Amino acid sequence: MIKFTPNILSFFRLAAPIFLVPMILKNDFKSAFVIFSLAASSDFLDGYLARKFHVSSDLGSMLDPLADKALMISSYVLFAYVKFIQTYVAALVVGRDFLILGVVTICKLRRIPLEIQPLLSSKINTAIQLLFLVGVLACKSLAMNVPWATELCGLIVSISTIFSGAEYAQKYYWIKDKIL
Repeated sequence: MIKFTPNILSFFRLAAPIFLVPMILKNDFKSAFVIFSLAASSDFLDGYLARKFHVSSDLGSMLDPLADKALMISSYVLFAYVKFIQTYVAALVVGRDFLILGVVTICKLRRIPLEIQPLLSSKINTAIQLLFLVGVLACKSLAMNVPWATELCGLIVSISTIFSGAEYAQKYYWIKDKIL
């Protein structure tokens, strides 16, 4: 059973936005907080279990980043749409993810060998991005309105996202010659 657990967790994370969107649109912030917190936790847990029990798979190597991107992109777009967070923060997070996905897709289509390894800055960035949204939902669940904290945390997320994106750009700059 442990062999399939990381992939099951990734499937849960991939499906989480289907439940989050209506919950948030119906102002059911407590349920959304629980679902999002579990989905965010599953991002860390599936990787830990896969490493600890040496149960990586081809499916998992594709499913995990897809689930991460689906959760992040849908959540940041939704949170900006309902004005929980600043639009520029969502644009930076989504823009960085689409840029990375675009480069990977172009390389796959053109059969350019590319294996992107997650950078430490990217792992830290993901944690910051997820914690920000968990915090926003926690405040909504408790009917707390702290715009200065959302602004400050949004700025931290933006800086982290830019730094992580710049580090990827620097590491994989060589690929531009093969793409263009």
